[in-house]
Formats: sequence, C-alpha cells, structure tokens
Amino acid sequence: MKTQQKKARGKAQKKTGAKTRGKAQGKTQGKGQGKAPGAEKAGKAGQAWVVVLAVVTAALLAATARSGGGGDGTEGDRDAKAAASTPRATAPGALAAQARRNLLTAPSLHVTVTDRSEGAGRSAPSAMDLSLDREGDCSGAVTFGARGSASVLRRDDRVWLRMDAALWRARVPGAAGRALAERIDGRYVTGPASDPTLKDLASVCDLDALHAQLRADARDETITERGGARTLHGVRVVPLTGTSTDGSGTHVTLYVTASGTPRLIEHTRTGGRTDLTTRYADQGAPVRVTQPQASDTVEVSRLGKAKGQG
Repeated sequence: MKTQQKKARGKAQKKTGAKTRGKAQGKTQGKGQGKAPGAEKAGKAGQAWVVVLAVVTAALLAATARSGGGGDGTEGDRDAKAAASTPRATAPGALAAQARRNLLTAPSLHVTVTDRSEGAGRSAPSAMDLSLDREGDCSGAVTFGARGSASVLRRDDRVWLRMDAALWRARVPGAAGRALAERIDGRYVTGPASDPTLKDLASVCDLDALHAQLRADARDETITERGGARTLHGVRVVPLTGTSTDGSGTHVTLYVTASGTPRLIEHTRTGGRTDLTTRYADQGAPVRVTQPQASDTVEVSRLGKAKGQG
C-alpha cells in the first residue's frame, strides 16, 4: 500500500513539474520573441520598404509612360524596317510618323523627361533621366522636386535602387522610416529582377514597352503644321505641331531632324495643367551600367531580418 502511494505521489509531482516548466518556457519564449533586439524595428522597416518601393516603382513607370513607355512593343521591328526603306516625307503628319517609327530601330535610347505640370514633384516625378537598351540594361534617375530623388540600375538579371535621404524622409515618416534608413545606410537595395518586390522596377528598363507607347502617342495626336528650321540641342530640326485627340486641348510639338533620316529629338505637350518635355538622344549608343561594389549594397531579401543577420 505504501509503495503504491509513493508511486502515485511521484507521478503527480512529475506531472505538476512538467506543467510548470512548460508554462515557464512558454512565458520566457513569448517574452523573448516580443523583445528580441531589433526584430520589431526590422519587421516595420521591411514593411515600410515594400510600401516605398511600390511608390517609387509606380512613379518610374508613370514617368516612362509619359515619355513613351508602356505596352508590349511587338510590332516595333516590322514598323521600323518599313520606315527605313521609305523616302523622307514632306507632309507634317507623315514626317512625324516616320520619325516615330525610325526611333523603333534604335537598339538603345537615352530618354530625358522634364515635367512642370501641376502636381509634378509630389506623387509624380518632376524629372527622369534614363538610358536603356533591348537587352534590358538601364541606368537612370527619377526626381521628385524638393522631395528627393532615386537612382535605378539594371544589368543582366540584377536590379539596384538607391534613394537619397530626402526621399526617405518624405516617403517614410516617423520611427519606421528612421529604422529603414539606418538599415540601408545610403546603400543600393539590390536583388534579382525576378524578385517579387523588384520585378515591377525592372520593367522600367523595358525598351519594347517604350516603343509601344510611341505608337500609342501616334494614335492620340494629330500633327498638322510644319514650322521653319531651327537649332535645338545642337541639331537642326523642324517643329511639327498639332493637338491631342483626347479633347484636353493639349498642344503637341515634335522636333524632327531637318534633313536626312527623320529622327525625333524632342516631344512637348503643353496646355491646361500639362507642361511636359521629353528628349530623345544617343539612339544606338551603348548603355554603360557600373555595378555597385558589394559593400555599397544590401540584399532586398535581408530587409525584413533582424539586425545582425545581414
């Protein structure tokens, strides 16, 4: 009988001890997880990064669309080959169409956008400078007026993005922004172009998309007048003028080379709340992308991790 009582007491003690230890361990783990150094900050910083990236990418895509980007570009080569074998047109509309189509033959391009429209520099960029080629390589920058600027690079299958301190402050106010800025410390955020958080940014470097929008512009604008020759950016050009067909009353001017193969040098849209200038240069010139040093980069996959892990 005594032996049975001892066994019963032993079992009860073991059971009670196990419960106590389990509760203590759970409590300790819960506290540890809740107060791990930098973990909460890193999590918020990672979330803030995704939001900021989405904003900057949307701005770049919008700027590229205004410059002539967007669409699939599937007809570009066929249109360009047809234009190359066509004699120089004289009628304003036909000459504008030739210049646009000839732009599609260039394997690379340097696009500069200056936007003085109402609201530019707030949610939309006030300027963009981008060199890109058919291989998907690109190098450029987007500016949000006094709110700051960002640089974007793509080489082969890798993308880099660096934002200045002013843009961080404007886009991520408060503790989350400070944590993120501290984590990145002025470096480029980088990762593969296929990364879910970077793939839209990589699409900014799509030259075929730019080509497609040039065709869309041709459908949305009617060119009716031709002005006298003048010099623009060191090139002799003729202005071809017209209006947008969207009912906005926007005035359109295409500056095309005055002789030889028609090349589009500059495209302006003005009127109402719009004041947009797009310049095209270095058609066919190599796009040089200088890859940042490893010490000047941080992998996008590490942004949500706790400090000390990346």
